[in-house]
Amino acid sequence: MLSAKAKTVLNDYLNLPFKNMVGVRCPYFNNARTRRRAELKVLIGKGTPSEIVEEAKIISLQYHAGLFDHSGNCCLHSNHDVSKDAQEIRKFLVDNNLGVECSGFVTNILRAHFWETANIDIVKKFYKTHSPFFLRSIIAKLRPVENVSVRVWADDRNTEKLNDWQSAQAGDVIVILEKKLPAIRNHIILITENSGGIIKYAHARAWNSEGRYGHGVVEGVIKIIAPEKGIVEQEWAELGQTGGKNETWAEAKTARVVEIRRVQFKM
Repeated sequence: MLSAKAKTVLNDYLNLPFKNMVGVRCPYFNNARTRRRAELKVLIGKGTPSEIVEEAKIISLQYHAGLFDHSGNCCLHSNHDVSKDAQEIRKFLVDNNLGVECSGFVTNILRAHFWETANIDIVKKFYKTHSPFFLRSIIAKLRPVENVSVRVWADDRNTEKLNDWQSAQAGDVIVILEKKLPAIRNHIILITENSGGIIKYAHARAWNSEGRYGHGVVEGVIKIIAPEKGIVEQEWAELGQTGGKNETWAEAKTARVVEIRRVQFKM
């Protein structure tokens, strides 16, 4: 199972730890679409929940958005309708490019997990693509989280493919390479539990059907209905959607590679 600290990070993404405010699910943000470089990791989709919360407060105060006071309390007053306040904060996060992308989400959770369970900082252990430029190599060492992509997670020097995908356990990842919808991209999903023929997972993603503000961190399940077949041939359910309406599954069906991988420390 995931460690206590890893579960805390996961739960904080599902319900960002704003002071006196609940129900703010972390949005999805992919820096590749804005191509911002040399930024703080919280500004490029790699931040932890607490970093996202603090940056939102800073931006609100800096630009007089009126969402938070200097103590971090929410200043919205939607007739005491907390759900409306949470929606306003989520909208503010999306409009200001604050959120997490898939590899940042997985990396921050499993970094906490392996630090607590094995006293290992995986982002420093992981092999990252070698750069011929000295400055880029130095930056990669100084900013390790920012340089952990889906490709890094798929590297055999960092993780190993499970030939028996049904043996997956909490802390393993589903790597999806070159999915063709909505564009050719890579994706990664965190497995949180495997019990009784059900694989539970969590990830940061954006479905086309959710529009500008509906995306973010979510949980889902994979029900094993055809154990003799691959993982994509099972029943994936997310937010009550299965089959083609589950865009996570629909996208995985188009990918060149879908495999479960486990962190290994041979490097």
